[in-house]
Amino acid sequence: MNRLLVSILLSITILSGCEIKKSKLSQKDVTFYGTGKVSRYQQLDDDTLEALQPLFFAEIFITEGGNVNDAKVILPNAQESTIKLLFRHSESDEIGDVMYHSEMLESYETLEEKYPMGAYRFNFETSEGRVLNSVVSYRNKSFPDHPVIMFYQDDMRIGINEVDSAKELIIKWPEFSAGQSDPNNILDDPIFVAIDSCIMEDIIHSGRPFEKNGYLNYQAREYKVSPNKLEPGQTYAMYVEHAIFTDTQNDFGMPGFATLASSTYMDFQTLGMTDPNYCMRGSK
Repeated sequence: MNRLLVSILLSITILSGCEIKKSKLSQKDVTFYGTGKVSRYQQLDDDTLEALQPLFFAEIFITEGGNVNDAKVILPNAQESTIKLLFRHSESDEIGDVMYHSEMLESYETLEEKYPMGAYRFNFETSEGRVLNSVVSYRNKSFPDHPVIMFYQDDMRIGINEVDSAKELIIKWPEFSAGQSDPNNILDDPIFVAIDSCIMEDIIHSGRPFEKNGYLNYQAREYKVSPNKLEPGQTYAMYVEHAIFTDTQNDFGMPGFATLASSTYMDFQTLGMTDPNYCMRGSK
């Protein structure tokens, strides 16, 4: 009886120690992390959408000065395949560095074969300790409708190649009707707007959760680009993404998620004379 009591007490102590260690982790190094399956379309001049290859990603979003190492994700397949996340530095002032894995797939069938529905387990090391088998799951939801991107200046809709960079540009999209608030009160379904130049990815970004500028949630209907943020006579690439979180959790003191997202990509041009050396600035 005494041995049994000692064993029970020892087990409780070990489990309590694990919980204490788990609760000590915070967002010191990581703002949030998760996986995403992305349905991708290209928007043309006449607003029609052409299908692109779908995308899978797994990312850990690192705080400024944060430290993340040995990051892996275990997939929910029979082999329990493991993917290693790589570090990517962000040159943008808008968003921070990430540990990431991403892959374009030939079809949605291939996407589901390689990255099936189920529980994805994150494992990584931070300066405060290790995140071990933190689960985010895909559940029975479908991709939201793809947004159609619309440009407005001076209260009028303009063509995608008629942007006056000296004026405020308002980027709009239809209502994100599938978006909703998070029942776990962690992350509401988000909208992302990003613009890339020939110099830099994410030269403009609407923001990510828990970072300095916050983010757009499903209720947003527009995003404003300040005058002179874009250069005259340049070509830019952009996207608007509507994302549904199929799972959110905060098991290790930093939010985790799984998402199904629909992204619309579009190229556009600004009016005016271009600086012929503009695209060379990024190589200096």
